[in-house]
Amino acid sequence: MPPTPAVESNPNPATQFIPRPVQLASNANPPTQEVFFKQMSQMMKPDILALQETHLNPGDRLKFPNYSSYRTDRLTHRGGGTAILIRNSIDLLPTLIASTTFENTTIELHLPDSTPITISSIYRPPHGSISNLELNNIFNSNSKCIADGDFNAKHRAWSSGTWNSNGTIIHDYICNNNLMLLAPCEPTHFPNHSNNPSTLDFGILKNFSSGDANSINPLSSDHNPVSFEIDINVNLPAISKIIKTTNWSKFKQIMSTSLPGNPNIQNIKDIDEAITKLNSAILTAINLASRSKLINGNYRKLPPNIVKKITLRIQIRKRWQQTYDPRYRRTANRLTNQIRREIRDYDQESWKEWLMSLNQEDNSIYIAARKFSRKYIQIPPILD
Repeated sequence: MPPTPAVESNPNPATQFIPRPVQLASNANPPTQEVFFKQMSQMMKPDILALQETHLNPGDRLKFPNYSSYRTDRLTHRGGGTAILIRNSIDLLPTLIASTTFENTTIELHLPDSTPITISSIYRPPHGSISNLELNNIFNSNSKCIADGDFNAKHRAWSSGTWNSNGTIIHDYICNNNLMLLAPCEPTHFPNHSNNPSTLDFGILKNFSSGDANSINPLSSDHNPVSFEIDINVNLPAISKIIKTTNWSKFKQIMSTSLPGNPNIQNIKDIDEAITKLNSAILTAINLASRSKLINGNYRKLPPNIVKKITLRIQIRKRWQQTYDPRYRRTANRLTNQIRREIRDYDQESWKEWLMSLNQEDNSIYIAARKFSRKYIQIPPILD
């Protein structure tokens, strides 16, 4: 079902750079949802609104001031439906993503000095299993992608309580494709028939390094809207060529002299002052007990497949530290062994290539022989 353009379109879009797009996902009943989002569009002024379970028919109008709407209505039976509302000042291209295991409305953002970004509002009905192939249609559409909405999926990585099969499918998909999960700490679904809230509404990001999600609680619906703040202009920090080493024995000695003992605390103000002094003392002691060393030359560059496995291992270890699920620990240990073997094989192959590159014409073979044949005399340290 192709997205249907709203009545109010954007005849003359401006190329405005939006550094922090904010999205709201909700499963509120349509009348309550409409009133709420009109209030939120005036207060928070989000750049993008992602809606699920719109319950709209093709003849219904979805119109918000200063926003253009793109939607996918469910035509087979009542319920469902997804939509995206976006500011008129943002350039975009509606994108058709065919799917049968979930409903979606997808657009492609075109921002100045930035690669295209796929934005998808997703609703997966409670029954059936989500398809990895259909998720690939979204996340393979561009180098940067954001998919958020109501997945009806539970997993220990983002929701408390029980988990279901779709939660396992989505969790494994995120891990296997090096994606980023963005979920609020607070539950988003409060069922009327039980007292077991869960998190069903979250976001999945591709090639984004930072973001924030918060569950908003102003509606009478069983689903809370979720606000996402994603900095699309943040790149991964550059690798520093300065290594700091800390002498922890010296750190301990400095801390023992800088802290006189237990502070005298009488009220909340004394607590705040004591915390401030402790933080200041720790930072000062670390700076005094640390030495910086500048690395000259290039870093050792590993192949992309090894770097990808290292990144995946770090993510899985973090999840194990959060959940203590033994499966994460086993997977991390297995990846560690694979990484060691591949680095050893890579080093051996690099050594062979370097040896084969030596020749007599540029004297590289004599320089290498001189380095390996030179005898080094270990000079003992100067003692006091």
